[in-house]
Amino acid sequence: MEKIIAAIDALHFSDEQVDGFKYFAKEANSPLTVVCLDNISSELISLASAYPEAYTINYEQITVENRAALEYQRNSNIKQLHEVCDNCNVNINIREAAGFPAQEVVAESRFADLLMISSSTSFATLADSNPPRFVKDVLVEAECPVMVLPEVLSHINEIVFSYNGTFSSMYAIRQFTQLFPGFSDMPVKVVYVSEKNYKTIPWEQKLREYLELHYDTVEFIILNGEPATAFLAMLIHRKDCIVTYGAYGRSGVSRFFHRSDAESVLRTTNVPVFITHP
Repeated sequence: MEKIIAAIDALHFSDEQVDGFKYFAKEANSPLTVVCLDNISSELISLASAYPEAYTINYEQITVENRAALEYQRNSNIKQLHEVCDNCNVNINIREAAGFPAQEVVAESRFADLLMISSSTSFATLADSNPPRFVKDVLVEAECPVMVLPEVLSHINEIVFSYNGTFSSMYAIRQFTQLFPGFSDMPVKVVYVSEKNYKTIPWEQKLREYLELHYDTVEFIILNGEPATAFLAMLIHRKDCIVTYGAYGRSGVSRFFHRSDAESVLRTTNVPVFITHP
């Protein structure tokens, strides 16, 4: 079994998000720890703008009342989460964490085999980026593989391994394979984007030998064009697959796609994205 954790915003989450986390924990045949985060302090910062006549209002009273409301909402949500999780076929442990959400999640990832987050999770009080800053920060700093799930997980029919011959792309493939041995009967598609007119897949035979030990059906595909654009075009209308990336946001020659390229996939597709950085 593996140590799998999922991070949620205790103030804003859905049953569909939790269902996605439970699905992958079940496929990994592992218990799931759901870490409930909140950012109540920063939620209160923006409240002053809602009271333009604040000079006539006791601001301290406003924050006390709103903190109580937010804490009630959080407690109600966590109670609902227990109801959703207690009677399912996955061993789930729920616990709360206080502090800065991204920092808490990164600290948790040091002692985990997989971290799962939703692509929409954001603790910003104002308009956020897409994907949210929280997601991007976690992807850069996490100390274990990260699975970013869409808001609603569709049925998975295929695994798509992005590959360019580098250690980082193979590392992502190997990590995913080791985490999810139950996917051995899932069709696998290895996608190589031709770089600098090099039409041969690097180390193809060795990669094929490795994958055929773990999966029943393996297909190799070569795409042409600018790597990020070609890969995104292949995924843009997909909802039924999982895709792997290696070395998100890390410097050095081991990086696969640039950070902005991976963000484009997160922003414009609805597939789970598995990302590692060795």
